[in-house]
Amino acid sequence: MHFDAFATADGPLLALIGWLYLLTNAVRVLTYIPQIVVVWRCTDGAVSVSLLTWGSWVLSNVTATVYAVLVVRDALFVAISLVNLLGCGAVALIAARRRAQWRAVRR
Repeated sequence: MHFDAFATADGPLLALIGWLYLLTNAVRVLTYIPQIVVVWRCTDGAVSVSLLTWGSWVLSNVTATVYAVLVVRDALFVAISLVNLLGCGAVALIAARRRAQWRAVRR
């Protein structure tokens, strides 16, 4: 697969891609809030939350953060990666906690 279109992209196209990245990730950050609230209020052990999926997203965001720090070296990219890591991490940790609490009560 070749990415020649990106290699020859001019300034306006790269700026558009940058703004779209910022916009979509700003919206993405807001989408964590309802998920965190739902999982926090969960009384059934968060059985409908896939810890494997959220855990893989946490790992993906760890990788993105490391890439942002060591390769891209862009403060905004680092900040976006960290916020996404925190959002995914919060959902995964709260769901895991709810699941542990639910199991403890059922014993």
